[in-house]
Amino acid sequence: MNAYDAAHELARALSCSPEYLEFKAAREELKKDPEAERMLKDLRAKQLEVEALRLSGKSSEEAEKQLENLFNVVSYHSGIKKYLEAESRFLVLMADIQRIIARAVDLDDWR
Repeated sequence: MNAYDAAHELARALSCSPEYLEFKAAREELKKDPEAERMLKDLRAKQLEVEALRLSGKSSEEAEKQLENLFNVVSYHSGIKKYLEAESRFLVLMADIQRIIARAVDLDDWR
């Protein structure tokens, strides 16, 4: 089988997977709530800020506390919670597939 054909077949399988369909539905539902979208955007921005501080070696204790507080607030919103859970399941699927492919072409030894 041609690698491109297999990639297209995998893409079709992913687009029909329960993980993706649930993620897509949760994303569409979230788009209907501008306040929830703003809250999620704020959470993502704070996550990036904390990660940048960690990578730079700077103290991120205050930013981490802010992130934790923001996450606690956001987690009470059922739409955002559902979205984050669906996103997590879909990302696990994608990571598993990436690991399978990496093993097949001996890229897993590079870590």
